[in-house]
Amino acid sequence: KQELGAPAEDILLRRPWLPVSISGCQLLAKSCFGETAYHILLTDMHCVWEERMDTADIQSRAQELNRRLRAPVKAFFTHLCEVVKPCLAGVGSQTENEVQISLTRQEDGSINMRLKSELAGLPFHWEFHCTPAPVCIQLVRPLLTMSRLLQRRVEQLGGLLVRKDTEIQDYRENGATLSRERLQTDVFEEHTHREDFIAKVRAHAHTHTHTHTHTPMEKKS
Repeated sequence: KQELGAPAEDILLRRPWLPVSISGCQLLAKSCFGETAYHILLTDMHCVWEERMDTADIQSRAQELNRRLRAPVKAFFTHLCEVVKPCLAGVGSQTENEVQISLTRQEDGSINMRLKSELAGLPFHWEFHCTPAPVCIQLVRPLLTMSRLLQRRVEQLGGLLVRKDTEIQDYRENGATLSRERLQTDVFEEHTHREDFIAKVRAHAHTHTHTHTHTPMEKKS
């Protein structure tokens, strides 16, 4: 029984969210596929859904959806990866066979993603049953961590610029001059830079809030 394990979980958390469009729904997705296991995440920025499947689960669902399937798990899972990975990366299918994919919301809040393709001349069906996942773990916490790391980096760069300005001023006081006037720069004002950055972030957030539209997913009747 193969599972993704903790290392794959860490890899998934570090991967970027990719924009995808399925059945007219604008979502963000990221996924991690093992040899015969996977973990996918979907979000519309209101909710997060996920599904984790290991070898036994994949074998069971494949038999349920494809009664005539006799191929080993690894064989049809390779095909599944080939057709679904491009869809979850937002670039569409890269295979020669036509791939049909649709998304429906279930009454319990989960979503089903149905996929139909062709394997060895026969229809191959697959369904991803994604259930609600903790928003904090998958979205908020990673974003807060990244924000803090970026903030530290900005503070380090700001400190470096201040030291560079001090170094340049020392050169000037000792008679050094620029050979080309166009290379001269203004003194870095950390407080002014920070206030300007915050103002731009607020303006961007305000614009995004008023222009964002949400496409509702089809509900299963």
